[in-house]
Parts: sequence; C-alpha cells; structure tokens
Amino acid sequence: MRNTRYKRGFTLIEVLVSVGIFLMTMIAISQIFITVIRSERVAYALLNSENNIRNNVELMAKTIRMGKNFDQVLLMSSGGKELCFDYYLDNEWPKLCYKFDDLSQRLERSLETLDNGEYKPLLDPQIKLSPDPDSSGHFYQIGNGSDSQLSFIIQLEAQIVERNINYLFHVETAVTSRYLGQ
Repeated sequence: MRNTRYKRGFTLIEVLVSVGIFLMTMIAISQIFITVIRSERVAYALLNSENNIRNNVELMAKTIRMGKNFDQVLLMSSGGKELCFDYYLDNEWPKLCYKFDDLSQRLERSLETLDNGEYKPLLDPQIKLSPDPDSSGHFYQIGNGSDSQLSFIIQLEAQIVERNINYLFHVETAVTSRYLGQ
C-alpha cells in the first residue's frame, strides 16, 4: 500500500485538458503558417508579373532607341496605340511594330521578317492591359525629328488577378531615338 501512494499519475481530465490546449495551439499556428504561405505566393506572383512588364517595356525602349523612320501617321491615326518603325536586324531594316490591343487586352509585337506581319503577345498570358482604353497603353511622340531628336513616352497600365483580387501596375518611360537621320 505504501508504494502505490508515491506512484501517482495524471488523471484523465488533466490529460484531456492538456491535449485540448495543445490542439488549439497547433491549429492557431497552422493557420498562421498557411496565411504566410498564401501571402508569399501572392507576393511572388506580383513580383514576377511586375518584372515581366518592366522587362518588356525596357525591351521596347531598347528597340525604339535603335529604330528609324517612325510611322507618325499610324501613330496619330491609332490614337497612340500603335508604333511602327524600321529596326536594324541581320543587315536589314525590317518593319517592327508595337501595338496596345484593347480588344484582346494585350501588348503585341510584329516583326516583318520573323512574324510575317502577324502580331505576337509580349506579356505573360495572365497579364492583361487595363480594360479602360484611355489608360491601357499609349505611345506619345515628343518632337518631330526634323528640328529635334524624336522621343516617345510609353505608358502602360496592366492588371493581374491573383486570389480574386485585381492588382494594377502602371509603367511609364521616355525613349529618345539614337538614329539622327530621321
């Protein structure tokens, strides 16, 4: 009888209370972990989209800098939605065009020698231009090329939907053509 008095353990109620507290703590920690993982995925998706937009706008700026014979009539008639020019490639000067297509909500490129005049999308498929045609994308011309260097401002507003939330990106850059023989 003496030995049983000193070998006491936990009661069933004490074990159930401690297991309940442990389970509630683990559920709270797992919910925090899941929320952090979801936020991280959204942040990476937005970062990748922003990098894609910026890289393509920089690619456009680079080709515009090296272009000549800009089609100013097309630029004015399309409301600043399309810019075509001659671009030096493989010892030739094929026609290169960039276009903000409001119907498909895409930024597109067409190179005469590679694409046979067909427009190809530049941005990732999940990135769409803003549905508002007034803010989706424009090319603005500065100067006329005869008495000053020809410059352009590229404005682009795109959107991505991630986890049913619409995120907008606005990118703007100025480009001056380096070709002086306009």
